[in-house]
Amino acid sequence: MIFLCAGERSERTFDALLLLAVQLDRAGYAVGIDASFLPDDAPRYQKFEAAMYLCDASDVTPAIILMIGADSIADDVKLALRALPGTADTAVYGLGRFATHQMLLNAQNTLAYAVGRDVEVIDLTVWQGETTLIEDSILPLVTSISPSPIPSRTQRPKVLVYAPHDSLQQDAVLPELLAMSHSGTFDLQIVTSGQGKDFIRRSSYAYLSVFGYSELPPSGLLSYADIVAFFGPNVPGARMAQLAMEAMGAGKVVIDCTEDSSFIDAGAPLLDGPASLLSFASYLEGVVLPHRAEIGRRIQQSPWLAKFDLAHLERQIGLTRPAATPAPASTSGSTLFFPTNGSGLGHAQRCALIAAEVSPDHNVRFAAFPSCVDMLKNRGFDCLPMVQRSEEFAEGFANDLVNYRRLSSLMAPGDQLVFDGGYVFDSVYRVISASQTPAIWIRRGLWQAGQIHPNALEREHIFSKVIVPTEAFEELNAVYSRGEQVHHVGPVVNTTTSDTDRATLRSRLSALFERPFETLVVSMLGGGVASDRSVQTQMLSSTLERRSDCLHLVVAWPNAVVPDGCYGWKNTRVVQTQNTLDLCRAADLTVSAAGYNSFHELLYAAVPTLFIPQSAPYLDDQERRARAASERGLAGLVLESELMSLGREVNAVLDGGKAAEFAAAHTEITLPDIGNKAAAALIETGAGQ
Repeated sequence: MIFLCAGERSERTFDALLLLAVQLDRAGYAVGIDASFLPDDAPRYQKFEAAMYLCDASDVTPAIILMIGADSIADDVKLALRALPGTADTAVYGLGRFATHQMLLNAQNTLAYAVGRDVEVIDLTVWQGETTLIEDSILPLVTSISPSPIPSRTQRPKVLVYAPHDSLQQDAVLPELLAMSHSGTFDLQIVTSGQGKDFIRRSSYAYLSVFGYSELPPSGLLSYADIVAFFGPNVPGARMAQLAMEAMGAGKVVIDCTEDSSFIDAGAPLLDGPASLLSFASYLEGVVLPHRAEIGRRIQQSPWLAKFDLAHLERQIGLTRPAATPAPASTSGSTLFFPTNGSGLGHAQRCALIAAEVSPDHNVRFAAFPSCVDMLKNRGFDCLPMVQRSEEFAEGFANDLVNYRRLSSLMAPGDQLVFDGGYVFDSVYRVISASQTPAIWIRRGLWQAGQIHPNALEREHIFSKVIVPTEAFEELNAVYSRGEQVHHVGPVVNTTTSDTDRATLRSRLSALFERPFETLVVSMLGGGVASDRSVQTQMLSSTLERRSDCLHLVVAWPNAVVPDGCYGWKNTRVVQTQNTLDLCRAADLTVSAAGYNSFHELLYAAVPTLFIPQSAPYLDDQERRARAASERGLAGLVLESELMSLGREVNAVLDGGKAAEFAAAHTEITLPDIGNKAAAALIETGAGQ
């Protein structure tokens, strides 16, 4: 292991440690960063990037200790250096920039005294020169230079443009970027500061594809670029300088559009582009695109770039690069499904239905939250538990940090990831971007009005395919995004039931609960997390208590909040089951929330149903879905504000002939073809096809 530390503790130096760690890691070395250098107030992006590298000095025995910023070692670091790990054979190196040889000797003596052993200090100016892209930067800018330009993974070149907030505010810039985003010859991505991204998101150009410059490490951003251009007054910080270095090393086209040509003035072999974004498109199409391959090759072969080759550092500290891992014999690896979950099992159930239709030739696995694991294992899928969000964690994203590590360990070359959820977690975003993992997003529709915002779709571009299971009724199928990667399939519906007929199941239920009945009612109002339905459940129990021949089964999901009062009714029983469709088909009435899965199961099975939509702001628009069925006479609808009508509606179904009206309406309607197999076929063909 190469154990990294720095001459001072700060957010800036820790960021430099991260950038160097990524370079060494990508070269095949085991890398650790001294956890004591993590700032107490480290921003979120640093914690995600550090998750792969942080380690305590007491837990490791490295082969090499490497300090950056050795030209200025703070007093608190000097005191801590005695605790560095290793043995007498552990080599210690310091990196820095020194104006004189005496300054180098002073730093070497200081470091040697602090660690209590001989050390070697390396002057970066000896092989990189005195001019660097970032003045006073602690980051040792290095990059691995590929033997030949890395080819594009797409037919159209991907153009990544860095533009600071001030540039974006200039007149006509956002309209010009929007026009460029619709180019037929290249795909545009924008990188900017957090302030710049917020500015775009609040504007009428919010659908532009935008990265915050710290959302991903430079290597992750480079995954979305064949051409990189930098605008603004000068070199925009260490991260963007590292992005430029990595792009040059990969044989990408890199363009200096800064106002003072600061990259070129430092000697970097960039193209000299226009300083105005308004002139960039014509420059790109007229000068760059026709000669892109040759430009990238010449940049890569520049003598200036050779000075920043990681190979120099490897020679200085005696490293031998590990042999590259052989490419997999076949690109058809496994498919990992990762469904999120809210109050119930909806996303996991939908993924399980699709996965069941995937050919047995494909290795299907799951990563899922604890409430879903048993259900998935019972359906025959291997499943790794992920960590659920909890208020007990100090930070709201702490669980996602762990999940990032777990997902990373699960994905191997040739694998593809299938994510089902409304929000693309940082863990998913970073795992896909880190190595361009082929990925598919199963994305629900029927968003509530407040959810329809570009922020909800800003990470869509990392997915090679987006599968949208449609709704049963056409007016509910809004189109939120378009493109060749978006595929609409029919509703994903569970139609699997046991071989037990209705009469036999009812007889078994009577024996199980030691209660004869003529009327069976099943209620499935959710887990109590999204919307509190305890009052409606009590109202149902009270209404059905008056029927001496009735059995009322309250279905409780894993982790559901079950009102204590449910256990006091003689006709009501609380049950936990994964075979809800069997129960509902055996029932005379089902009272249900209108989530995607439950709604379509009940609709396609023609079960007499009263829908009580849930209304939490993060759920889909259950009221619209339930109202569409009600207006067609296929089911009843009771809103959460209509508590007193619930009893009347129940009696109308059980005694007033409404069940027969529902049945008649079902015979007159043709529902869309079920989309389970179509979704599975899209997954089988692979995310990249």
